[in-house]
Amino acid sequence: MAQRRLKILLVATEAVPFAKEGGVADVMGSLPKALADLGHDVRVFLPRYGRIEPAQWDLDRTGVVKSFWFGGATQTVHIWQTTLPGSCVTVYLLDHEGYFGRHQKLYLGQDQIDEQRRFLLFCRGVVESLPDLDFIPDIFHLNDWQTAPIAAYLRTSFRHLTSRGANRVVYTIHNLQYQGRWGPEILGDAGLDPAAVFSPQGLEYWGDVNWMKAGINYGDVVTTVSRRYAEEIQTLDFGWGLDELLFQRHTRVFGIANGIDWDEWNPETDAAIAQPISLENPLPGKQADRKALREEFGLPDDPDVPLIGVVSRLVDQKGFDLVAALGDLLGSLPVQLVVLGSGQAPYEHLFRDLAGRSANVRARIGFDVALSHRIYAGSDFFLMPSAFEPGGLGQLIALRYGTLPIVHATGGLADTVSDLTEHPESGNGISFEAYEPQALLDALHRALALYADREGWPTLVARAMTHDSRWSASAAAYDGLYRRVLRLPPTAG
Repeated sequence: MAQRRLKILLVATEAVPFAKEGGVADVMGSLPKALADLGHDVRVFLPRYGRIEPAQWDLDRTGVVKSFWFGGATQTVHIWQTTLPGSCVTVYLLDHEGYFGRHQKLYLGQDQIDEQRRFLLFCRGVVESLPDLDFIPDIFHLNDWQTAPIAAYLRTSFRHLTSRGANRVVYTIHNLQYQGRWGPEILGDAGLDPAAVFSPQGLEYWGDVNWMKAGINYGDVVTTVSRRYAEEIQTLDFGWGLDELLFQRHTRVFGIANGIDWDEWNPETDAAIAQPISLENPLPGKQADRKALREEFGLPDDPDVPLIGVVSRLVDQKGFDLVAALGDLLGSLPVQLVVLGSGQAPYEHLFRDLAGRSANVRARIGFDVALSHRIYAGSDFFLMPSAFEPGGLGQLIALRYGTLPIVHATGGLADTVSDLTEHPESGNGISFEAYEPQALLDALHRALALYADREGWPTLVARAMTHDSRWSASAAAYDGLYRRVLRLPPTAG
């Protein structure tokens, strides 16, 4: 018996190729297409930031214009639509000149009241517009704190959108650290009744409103982007103050790993790299790409010295305090290190300083998409020592290009990278358990030993490339979860 085709709405603040700042954009650019390939009616709702030009993206007016009282004034939003490139997925974009259109930036900063108001207006506009778009989904799939207020609306003033009892709210946490807290006065802007929502069972958190709690308390299920992270966020060390709440809902907390777009990240057809890398015989391509990358960064081409790549935001979460603690030791190791990224000033300074005084370290502060492709392709190892990592995409891309990840065993890194010391016949990288500089140093020495085994090295490179990180597996897992949650009793408001 054929399974029912579902109507699925994914709501997010960014999606490739329209707007990207973090990993959620990659998810929203790929998961909807994979779900549509399973036969579902999938639609995506985004804000229309100023950088999303109607002519560039073939935006069409839907004719839906909604005016409503918000933040002490009447606000009017317009809804555009287009399709996700290469798919039949409809993308709706909410247009409001004051909150989105005049801003090129995606995010203004969590300490800005307009950051709260603009995403609240977005959420309110979504639920106001859906009836006129003639699309009431079976699954509302919300992402991170910016879209979590929709769950609060659906359980209170917009309960009529789920009155048939056949709709469910799936809430995905991409990073628990960012929760969207503000004083309770924000409820007046949102148009939510404090008596209905401002309680520990609702949005209240140490006297503030916490929008992530809207997704956790009012969602029918909570998902994260890896199985390990779903477990970690229910503990004191990784729960960011919400561990007890998540543990109370543990029977409805699930982890589903992200995938990557195998068309975008394809070493056999990648136009940004010096030479294609084939699965059947990867070493010639890898060697040519490594040579070209070394030339680009001004490093000597020594086949006996492995090249380690970093492509990352340079922030505390990503584990660069461990790199800083090793300091001059990196300069004395028989390795080369190339770094691409930007972020917090201390880490930008760290890598500029290391590059300035170490013959084997080079850094490019900033971001360059084509260069990131060349680093993934030309490196022998990919360093990702994150303190915590909900899912992680870098290690998946590295594996796709035959580059072995060196990771701290946390979150999605633990789920996707199997340590070769523990699993020599099936491992695909190097991982370390203790979050300590010495553990990272030991991992680097193990990497050197693996690389020095010239007879065994080609097998490891080819094995890395066989890791299946396609979105089809993730989409099938979400499909199963959607159908499961539709059979569960709905969460009460």
